[in-house]
Amino acid sequence: MNVDRTIKLKLEMSDEGKENLKQTVVLFNQVFNEVAEYGFNNHTHSKVSIHHATYKDIREQHPELPSSLVQGARDVACEALKGVKLKTCPESQPYSAIRYNKRVVTIHMQYNSATIASIHGRVNISFNIPEYYKQYLGWEIRSSTLRYDRRQDVFYLHVTLRTESPKPVGNTILGIDRGIVNVAVCSNNVFFNTSSIKNTRAKYAYLRKELQSKGTKSAKRLLKKISRKERRFVTDVNHCIAKDIVNMPFDVIALEDLTSIRVQKRKGKNFNRKLNNWSFYQLEQFIRYKAEAVAKQVVSVDPRYSSQKCSKCGHIYKGNRDGSSYRCRNCGFQIHADLNAARNIAQAGISCLSRLTVNQPNVGLKVPLDAT
Repeated sequence: MNVDRTIKLKLEMSDEGKENLKQTVVLFNQVFNEVAEYGFNNHTHSKVSIHHATYKDIREQHPELPSSLVQGARDVACEALKGVKLKTCPESQPYSAIRYNKRVVTIHMQYNSATIASIHGRVNISFNIPEYYKQYLGWEIRSSTLRYDRRQDVFYLHVTLRTESPKPVGNTILGIDRGIVNVAVCSNNVFFNTSSIKNTRAKYAYLRKELQSKGTKSAKRLLKKISRKERRFVTDVNHCIAKDIVNMPFDVIALEDLTSIRVQKRKGKNFNRKLNNWSFYQLEQFIRYKAEAVAKQVVSVDPRYSSQKCSKCGHIYKGNRDGSSYRCRNCGFQIHADLNAARNIAQAGISCLSRLTVNQPNVGLKVPLDAT
C-alpha cells in the first residue's frame, strides 16, 4: 500500500519565463481540444488509436510544443472522453491547468527550485516550501500539474508525492455514527457538534433564503460568495473532526457505508435541505487519508438497523428509538440514540475484521464499551 499526497507550491520566475509558460498553457489546451474533437467525432477514447491518428499532424502544426506535452494533452483528452462516455465533446479553456510528467519537469525539493518545459525551452523557477510540507521532502515525486491564476497573475505547481504506507498494528476498534444533528458520535462517548457549527449552518441557511427571494444580480453574486464561504467552513470543520478522531487511541475506525443515503425515501423539505447540506462523504475521505498516514485502518459496515439495535443485548425494534433517546424494550438499557448507533457500528466493525483475520487465531479484536 502507498500513501499519496498533493502539495501546492507558489512559483517565482522571471517575466520572460512567465510569458513562456502562459503561451505553453494556451497551446497545450488547444491541442487538448483538437484531440478531444477527433476522439468525439470518431467515437473513441483509445489512447493508442488516437495517438496514431493525431500525433504526427499535431507535431507538424505545433513543433514548438515538446512531444511529452503533446502526449500529455492526448492522455488528458482521452481520459476526459472516457469520463463523459463520449456523449459530449470535452472542451478545455485557454488557461486550464495542464499536466506535467517527470520528463518535462525536474523538481529539486531540497533546493526549492525546479526547471519546467515550455515552448521556448526550459524555464527556471523557485518556490518556498511551507513548514508543514517539509514532512514530505523525502517522498517520491510522481507527477505534477501546472495551474495559472489569471486574477493574481501567478503560477502554482501541484506536486503529487508518494511513500509506502506504514503497516497497521493493533486491534482496538472505534465506531463512528455520522448524522445531521450530531456531525459525528464516537463509540467512546465523544460527540462532535458544537453550538458554533449549528449557529453557522443556521446563518447561511437564513442568508440563502433571503437572497434567493430577492433574485437580483447582486443577490446572485452574493449567493455565490457565501456559498464559497460555507464550503470553506464545512471543510475546515471536517478536517478538525477527522484529525481529532484519527488521533484517538484506536487502531481501527469503523464507518457506516452511506453511499446510497441520498437516494433513499425523503422526509420533507426541511429534512431534504439538511440532508443535501450534510458533507458526510467529505468527512469520511478526510478520516480515511489521515488514518492511512498513521497506520490505522478504516472499514465500512452495513448501516442497517444500527439505530434500532440495542448495543447491549442485540434486540432490534424500531420503537426502541425516540428522537435522540434510546430505550431497549427488551432489557431496559437507556442511552443516547447516536451513541448507541456508534457502538453498534463498532461491533459490526469487529465482524468485518474477523473475516480478514480468520487465519490468525491468536488475533483478538477489541472494542471498549462503557455502559454508563
